[in-house]
Amino acid sequence: MALQQQSVRLVLRNVNGLARGLATQGMAGMGASSVPTEQVVCQAKPVMQAPASISMATPSSIASGIRASAKASPMSLAPQRSMSVLAASKMVGAGCATIALAGVGAGLGVMFGSLINGAARNPNIAKQLVGYALLGFALTESIALFSLLVVFLILFA
Repeated sequence: MALQQQSVRLVLRNVNGLARGLATQGMAGMGASSVPTEQVVCQAKPVMQAPASISMATPSSIASGIRASAKASPMSLAPQRSMSVLAASKMVGAGCATIALAGVGAGLGVMFGSLINGAARNPNIAKQLVGYALLGFALTESIALFSLLVVFLILFA
């Protein structure tokens, strides 16, 4: 009899631990909030009210009613969506041009590193190497300025 009671207690302890573990996982899934989320339901407002009588309906009131119903249609979201796509593509283009600036900086580092290496290996032509390095520096800086110009044109034009 005592053995049965111990086995029942062991099973109940394991079930209790399992329940606690599942409860903590459920709490983690809810974001550790003990209060369940509430859903707010709003009633839709009428877009266009019916006129009191047909004889009072003027062309301007009919046109304003049509405009009001057109504003509420889902098709009116199309210009907003296209503008958001345009803004996203601008940011992608500006990011690509900014990456080009990083490439120019890396190129300058490689170029001056090679200049130092070449001048150390052959000191007789160091002056000639410096002239070519300055020419390469001017070329890469012009590419960097062009890339920066493209970034600002994409973002602000």
